[in-house]
Parts: sequence; C-alpha cells; structure tokens
Amino acid sequence: MREVCMDVQTEPTLLPINENDYQIKVHTADNARLDISARGLWNSCEKTFFDIRITHPTSQSYSGKSLAEVYQQHEKEKDKYNQRVIDIEKSSFNPLVFTTTGGMAPECNRVNKKLAEKIAEKHRELYASVITYMRTKSSDLLF
Repeated sequence: MREVCMDVQTEPTLLPINENDYQIKVHTADNARLDISARGLWNSCEKTFFDIRITHPTSQSYSGKSLAEVYQQHEKEKDKYNQRVIDIEKSSFNPLVFTTTGGMAPECNRVNKKLAEKIAEKHRELYASVITYMRTKSSDLLF
C-alpha cells in the first residue's frame, strides 16, 4: 500500500464524536482506531480507512454456514465504522476480511485488485503477475 498510496498510517485514531448524534449503531468510543488509513487508493486525494479481520471459516461456530455467509457476517460486523468514517472523517471505509485458508471477502478482494492494478501500472508490470504475487505473499503471512 505504501508503494502506491500516500499518507499510509497504521492504527490511526478516529476523531471523537458524540454518540447522541447517531440514530443508528456506530462505534462511538473516543479512542476508536482502525487498522490502516491511506490516501489515493480510490481517488487521488481521498482518504480510506481499513479494518482487518482474520477468521477461520472451518471452525465449529460456522458449521452450517457457507463461506459467502461467513464473509458477509464479518463484513457486516465492520459496518459500525462505515457511517462514522463517512460522516466524521469525511473518508471512505473498507473492511478487509481474510480467512486462515487464504480466502478474501468480496470487499477485501476489491481492495486487493485495486492495489494490484496501481502497482502494475506504476512498475509497468502485467496485472496478472502482480496479483498472483500479492495473493501468494498474503497467503504466506497466514501460514
């Protein structure tokens, strides 16, 4: 991400808010942090916040659920940050849900593809080579 985005930060603190300002459930803690923020992923100056979750999709607690349902559950649990990031930070938000088996939820996959596209363009490499490398490296981190 640092290679193609600006102002990349880990564990950026969110601006404080008043929980009475929200009718819907949002994460309102004063010391709330997300895992990563960066400028320039989707638009040149737009700041995007990311929250990472790694889950084990074959655990007993997910028995009877499809992989798509597991992804959806975890992405939905991260929605509590979305409205706060849009309203207070004036930024965008993407949950990054990975599995211990090497998979990625749809939003995470979309972010990964965009990063690969930007890296391929910057280095004049083939997109297929870059995305393969990125998937291999992220898979290596989980095992």
